[in-house]
Amino acid sequence: MDIKYLIDYFAHASVKFTDVFTKKMEPGEVDRGRTTAPEKCGLVVPLAGSAIFSFNGTPYVMEPGMIVHAGPQMPIEVKATGHKGWEYAVVHYSLPTEEVALFPLSEQHFLINTGFNTQIISHVQQLIESYSFPGNMAIFKSKTLFMNLLENILLAAKMKVLDSASELMEQALQYIHENYVEQLSVSNISKEFGIERRRFAYLFEQHTGMNPSTYITEYRIRRAKELLEYDVIPVAEVAECVGYVDCFYFSRVFKKCTGLSPSAYRKEKMEEANYI
Repeated sequence: MDIKYLIDYFAHASVKFTDVFTKKMEPGEVDRGRTTAPEKCGLVVPLAGSAIFSFNGTPYVMEPGMIVHAGPQMPIEVKATGHKGWEYAVVHYSLPTEEVALFPLSEQHFLINTGFNTQIISHVQQLIESYSFPGNMAIFKSKTLFMNLLENILLAAKMKVLDSASELMEQALQYIHENYVEQLSVSNISKEFGIERRRFAYLFEQHTGMNPSTYITEYRIRRAKELLEYDVIPVAEVAECVGYVDCFYFSRVFKKCTGLSPSAYRKEKMEEANYI
């Protein structure tokens, strides 16, 4: 689930907390033959242990840090795995009937990867405690805690995405550094990392401060400068060594980036070396 769409959904949909409950299962225990609640959406929040939780036949491997959203009346099956008991909370919320068609995420199941986060578990436990008390003040507090829980989930998920994206972009930089001699393009790099081209370009610019094409060009020109300091390497060969098949095109790009032609840059560096 793209965190951007998830934030948009909870920012604009009129979500309303309805109830919360917890359940414990022994290792190996299986729970099947039930469905999610009618006219309610839910967040399944693992508290301890691990399980395979299936919605509409789609399995999710769950443990603390992996939250699953589910829509109403979905067939479910739960199998507790591992050596410890499986414990989870289900936080239900509803949408006005007229908004359901406007927000299709409300009727879908999907994973929200927050990473292990003690604040999320703490918010769930506070919500469970508040919901167990009678009175309007407890109802009001439960509403507030639910919104705080959502905020915590979204912030944690966003940070998880940013951390993952940062690691991926470092790998992309390494790929460029190792393959700049090849005919690189934003499209083939994004395919290499399994990301849609525009999404890759956006993440790359967020990480480096420049778009991928500009970065590739500047890296190649930096490498060309190093090679041009050696008088024995012809300019045409330098061009090939940094990924430019057309020497004339390389010269135009080099001059645009440095203000000098490759030959003029080499001459200037040679004169500096002789002066020193």
